Amino acid sequence: MTPLRVLDVSRWQGCIDWDAVQRSGAIDGVMLRVLGSRNGQPYPDPQFERNHAACTARGIPVGGYYYTCAVTSRQTEAELNALRAALRGKTFQLPLAIDVEDARLRSLSPAALAQRVAQAAAQLEAWNLYAMVYTYTNFADTALAMDALTAYDLWLADYRGKRPTRPHGMWQYTSTGHVAGIDGPVDLSRAYKDYPALCRRAGLGRFSG
Repeated sequence: MTPLRVLDVSRWQGCIDWDAVQRSGAIDGVMLRVLGSRNGQPYPDPQFERNHAACTARGIPVGGYYYTCAVTSRQTEAELNALRAALRGKTFQLPLAIDVEDARLRSLSPAALAQRVAQAAAQLEAWNLYAMVYTYTNFADTALAMDALTAYDLWLADYRGKRPTRPHGMWQYTSTGHVAGIDGPVDLSRAYKDYPALCRRAGLGRFSG
């Protein structure tokens, strides 16, 4: 299949002109940040509600991601509770990803961190969502036991211009892309699976938490 062109956005892109994004024909789907982190504490991205409603109204396939800083079970639970509140009533056509890149996570061994990520991913699946793991190549190579996470598709950031050899479902290939309707540079990815079709066939994407 031709890779899907996927944009990801957060509060840092400000108030997006989604009509202009759609008219540009430059993207096939959007990953929205659901939760950010402030001093290690999760908080709802202030643009998530607006962006989700705007994409849904325009029929733009949408997924999400949340930034994790959790190194204990209690912190994982706090993030998942915040995520549950933010996702209530939402529907997605693309995966929900756990963004695993914070430097604080390196306090755990790669195996222990993978276990923590797998715990969160299993909860996403229990909520009827397509769970995915996001990280960048160096972090995957040095801080995360990827062999323990093969049950989940990988969204891999690598900006060196060549598609990574590590198995992945999506490749975030640049952080300096440009899309009409958005001020400033944006992250762009290529998805190598037809996630909307996969979610549709499996009945995934309608949050059931």
